[in-house]
Amino acid sequence: MRRDHFRREADMLTPIVEQAAQLTSGREVETLFEVQANAGIPDIVLVEFDENAFRKRELDHLSFIVDLADMCVLRHLSAIDTESVTAKSLSEKLPLSAKYIGARILPRLMDYGYAQKESRGHWRAKSQYVSTAKYVGTLEAKINDWRSGYSQTLRHRASADESWLVLDSTHSSQASAHKNWFERAGIGLATLHPNAGIDSVVTPRTRENQSNFNIYRELLAERAAHLYSRGEVSGTIGLVFGADLTTTTGPDPRRSNAAARHRVRAAIHSTNV
Repeated sequence: MRRDHFRREADMLTPIVEQAAQLTSGREVETLFEVQANAGIPDIVLVEFDENAFRKRELDHLSFIVDLADMCVLRHLSAIDTESVTAKSLSEKLPLSAKYIGARILPRLMDYGYAQKESRGHWRAKSQYVSTAKYVGTLEAKINDWRSGYSQTLRHRASADESWLVLDSTHSSQASAHKNWFERAGIGLATLHPNAGIDSVVTPRTRENQSNFNIYRELLAERAAHLYSRGEVSGTIGLVFGADLTTTTGPDPRRSNAAARHRVRAAIHSTNV
């Protein structure tokens, strides 16, 4: 007998991934799981990587920036470009101490290829930051707790171009009755049926100001690119109340052989997310 509902949220991951093109306008995306965003951990992150940016990283020996403080400092370095700065001047613009910036972050950015030391206490940008992602989308999968899913999706929106909540269609009527919540927040709502597949209910608003440096988006893109470069498809899969809530049928895509899904790239550095 064919099922008409899902037993676990992990069971929803494979069909969502297989039909994600219906939600992303046919973009050529890579699928990753459990990638830490600035606020929360989306179940699925869809990234359309910029191959030219990846090649530049490899040629220029530039590392992925997976720490929020590093990304904040890098943003300011990129903005001033050719001017030299001090840790003190950076600390006046950031919620970080001059000591921490000067002793930890700037030397790290120098190791990563983005900063260079001009003289004692003075630094300047060495390489301009170029995003590795043309598109970043997040998806949260829920069977029936749509309010919790809504809150989580709303938190992820700051880190993505588009964010979706995907619900088991059997338990989606309440969320669909609150479509105006999703429309006002700019997040998407979709339903998933084991047999009928995915159906879009509310289309998310796409962030179109990518010319502006969105720290949270770039941080998520960098963490996703770092996993991808190492041939991995998932961040750490946490336990839920001490239990590993993996799939009840079929393989868990978070634990699949990533090498079979995409070409493994050489990691530029081995920072752990």
